[in-house]
Formats: sequence, C-alpha cells, structure tokens
Amino acid sequence: MPMKELLIFYYQLPVTWLEALPYAYFTQIGDRYIYIIAVGAEKNTTFFHLLQHLQYNVNQRLVLTKDNETTILFEGRHYYVLDSERTLHNPVYIGNVHMPMVSPEPYPVAIRAKEKWLQKHQSHEGQLNIALEQMENPKRTILFDLATYYIHLTEQAYTFINELLDRNYTISLCHSRLTPKTQEYELYCPELLLLDNKSRAYCEYIRHLYLDSGNLDLVHEAMVTINQTNPLSSDEWALLYARLYFPSHFYDALFEIRNDESIEIENVYDRALAYSKLLYQVPFVLTYYQGPSLRVPEWLREEVFAG
Repeated sequence: MPMKELLIFYYQLPVTWLEALPYAYFTQIGDRYIYIIAVGAEKNTTFFHLLQHLQYNVNQRLVLTKDNETTILFEGRHYYVLDSERTLHNPVYIGNVHMPMVSPEPYPVAIRAKEKWLQKHQSHEGQLNIALEQMENPKRTILFDLATYYIHLTEQAYTFINELLDRNYTISLCHSRLTPKTQEYELYCPELLLLDNKSRAYCEYIRHLYLDSGNLDLVHEAMVTINQTNPLSSDEWALLYARLYFPSHFYDALFEIRNDESIEIENVYDRALAYSKLLYQVPFVLTYYQGPSLRVPEWLREEVFAG
C-alpha cells in the first residue's frame, strides 16, 4: 500500500499530496504541517526518548493511528506522524536547539567517544593507504601531507579526551551531525539522533559553520548564542574542544576523494591549513568572556601565528 493510502487508512488524514524529503515525507492539511518521519527498522531507545520529549512540546505533537499505535510500517521501516503548527523546512538556528536531558545520572561520555574514534580511525586507515597507492604525484604527496596533519590532530584529540575519561556528563537527545544546513524537521528524525552530551551537537555545528564559511566571526557569534541560550559547563566545553580536534571532516573528505575523481584535493588541503584558526579561536572566545580556560597546544599557537 502506498504511503498516502496508509496515512488515509491508519490516521484518517485527508492527504491529497506528499513531498518526499530525506528521512521523511511532508504534506499540509489546512494550517497544519504534517511530517511523516522514519524511525528505522525497529523502534529504539532514541525513538522512545523523542516521544517523551514530544509529550511536553506545545508546538509539535505526535499523531497516533486509529488503533492508538505510534508508528506505521512502510517498506520495512517504521514511520511516525508529527503534526506541527509551523513549517520545519527552515535551517536550524543554534539558539533554538534545546536538546532535552534524558539521563537521570551522569555518564562517562569521554570513554565512549574515544572508543568510537579508535574504531573510526582504524576503519579508515586502510582506505587511506589504498587511496595513496592509487594516486600519482603531485596529488599523492598532497594527500600524504594532509594525512600527516590530521593524524597529528587525532593524537591531540586523544591527549585531550584522556584527561576527561573520569568525568561524568549528562546525556541529551542529540543530533549526530548538527550543521547550519540541518533542517528543523531533522531534529525529530530518530535515525539522525543519538544519546550523547549536547557538546557533540554544538561541536559539529561550530565545525561545519567554519568549514562552510571560513568566517571566524560567525563562530564567535555561535559560541555567544550557545552561552546565552543553553550554556555548557567547563567540562562540556573541554569535551567539545577535544571533539573539534578529532578530524571527522577529513574522513568525510577522504571518502569523497576515493569515490569522486573530480574532487580537487588542493582545495581540501587549503581548508586543512585554515582549520587551526578555528581550534585557536574557541579558547580565545571563552577567555574573552571570562569563561572556562582551555589549554591551547604550543604547536597550534605556533602554526596560527606562523601563517
């Protein structure tokens, strides 16, 4: 049965059209905006925490089926229906992101983060070696220099995260890759959410904000907004800073380079040289506003001022 017919049958909604979105469908009925959002192959813990959040949300609500079920099954995936009083097609504004705390007791987040970093680094190490073998100079030399730089960042990330292994952090419902291009409805997509400290979402937002714009003033404004609307503790800023050093964006670029020969590796290299400015900016802004003090590695300070 097509999705439109499922909505008519199970929800008794007068659906006349559907727009396919990444991870969701969209329609409008009168003055209400309806999002049919993928949960995944099964209902997981993240989904149930999201349902709890929606119970207290005055702007969006979960719509139950005529049988009082939370989801319908379509092509092997569960979907739920979100009724919103306004459109959620807009890019996320960092000041409106208030991820609800879901853990009754703090959790040692840094341990889990380090384990995932090690797994990711090991899985991509083989890809890097294959890419290097397949390339010819001068691109091979450029990629080798890039890899050397990002391995250095990874080692620094491990140094910082090791200092936080005994710290406990509150856990929030958190978008895994929050960026300035993330649309609001994605904050309600269980397949894009996970349970982590909110520093993860803000780290990704700041990282992509700078990589997309190259504008440190925008980073400054974002950090001020975070402190005004949903401030981080000193330990959370330290965790965010450690996460900024782990170069997940390099692994994204490596994947693109291996799968798309048109990628200009020289552009990736130029972005790498500018990334140190972001790493220096975050402690600078916090110190300027008398926030927590973050240790800036001496090699980073030298690299920023050398340029």
